[in-house]
Amino acid sequence: MKKEKGKVLYNFEDDIFSARALERGYDSSFQIGNFIFDLDKNNNVRGLELINASKIFGVPRSFLKDMVSVKLEVIVSEKYIKINIQTKTKIRNANNTNSLSIERLRPEFINPTNLNLAIA
Repeated sequence: MKKEKGKVLYNFEDDIFSARALERGYDSSFQIGNFIFDLDKNNNVRGLELINASKIFGVPRSFLKDMVSVKLEVIVSEKYIKINIQTKTKIRNANNTNSLSIERLRPEFINPTNLNLAIA
C-alpha cells in the first residue's frame, strides 16, 4: 500500500494530535467522539485530529510531545472507519512505542478510501 507524504503535529497545551496528507486538498470536517476527520472535495479522508490525545493513547503528554516517528493508517470500508496510529518517542534516551487502534461505524457521506502516512 502506497504511503503518502504527510505532516504530524502535537499541540501540547491543548492535547491535540493531528496528521494530514500534504497532497490532498481540504474541503470539510466532521467529528466522531474525540476524532475530527478532514475530507477532500471527493469526501475522502485526508487527515484527522485527535482531541485529548494523551488520554486516548493512555500516555503522558510528554510522550506525544517528543515524537520521533509516526505511522498512521485510516481505512474506510463500506461499513467501518478503522484507525491505526503508532508513535515512537524518545524520552531520556529511551525509545517508547505507543499504538492505538480504533474502529467506528462509517458515516454514509464518506467514500471508502485509504490514507497511509509514515513520518520519520
